[in-house]
Amino acid sequence: MITLVLILSAVFAIVAFLVTEENADSSLSGYNTLSTAEKQQFNIKEFIPFFKKFHLLLALSYLVISLLLIFAISSYWAKIFIVTYPLLAYIFFIWKANSFLIKRNKKQHIHSLIVECLLFIMLLVIMIQFFKN
Repeated sequence: MITLVLILSAVFAIVAFLVTEENADSSLSGYNTLSTAEKQQFNIKEFIPFFKKFHLLLALSYLVISLLLIFAISSYWAKIFIVTYPLLAYIFFIWKANSFLIKRNKKQHIHSLIVECLLFIMLLVIMIQFFKN
């Protein structure tokens, strides 16, 4: 379990440094499929620092809290955290990323809500399974 935590924390941290404003056209999922007009409606200059800060904070908090739970509380609660925390974090990330749209259209808003709802449903199913066992 510790190996998993170390690997995932490293992945979150690496992702923070991989995406830059210069390579966002090819590496940032969702942004790379936008038309030129839609890209002009997204504040990429402010989003990239948020993206980096989010992923670095996610990596650090995931590592510290997971290790604390593993060694100080119990492996059961650590397993729940290890699975659910990234889902919760990305629900927040998607919600916050919408604020970087200069002019949001209804289609983008609906897509974001659908993804957030699917992640939340997945989170609930996982939580139910953990507490059922």
